[in-house]
Amino acid sequence: MRTERRYPWMIWAIVALALMNVTTFATILVRTDRTVKSGLSRLTEQTESESSSLRYSGRYFRDHLNLTRQQMSRFTEFNPEFRKNAREINISLADLRQQMMMEMAAETSDTMKLNEISDSIGRLHTLLKKITWEYYLDFKEICNKDQEAKLEEIFASMFTVDDQEFRHGPRGFRNPPGRGQGRQFSN
Repeated sequence: MRTERRYPWMIWAIVALALMNVTTFATILVRTDRTVKSGLSRLTEQTESESSSLRYSGRYFRDHLNLTRQQMSRFTEFNPEFRKNAREINISLADLRQQMMMEMAAETSDTMKLNEISDSIGRLHTLLKKITWEYYLDFKEICNKDQEAKLEEIFASMFTVDDQEFRHGPRGFRNPPGRGQGRQFSN
């Protein structure tokens, strides 16, 4: 009789242990998948940033606009300063966006702080647009008519919503129509 009573309890113990093992493995798989996806997301952002940086480098403009040596010499006078300033602004924008997200996600969000961050983001966007149009006008000044037309095409592509950006937005968020313009200069 004693063995008959123990037998059902042993079966339940084995079933419980098996369920625990299955849930442990499932948890490990889910966490590993999240970690891999997170790493891939960061790698994709970094690659896109590097690709964008190369896309609008001196070599890119030289090749696409067929710049002469004299034009390249003048280009190297204003390009490094623009790239440095645009990079600094984009780093600051990324930092402010992160601060804003942290404040919004806080238990009790400080709306005054969120307003300050929003205003700071707006000022930096304004500054980025200003240095961009100054850069464009400097560039346009060294171009002939054919090069000006190509330059306009290049800059027009920078200021339109990229289809990928529109669908997924920065870091997976969806952007409403009209958002994300000019984001090609992002770090």
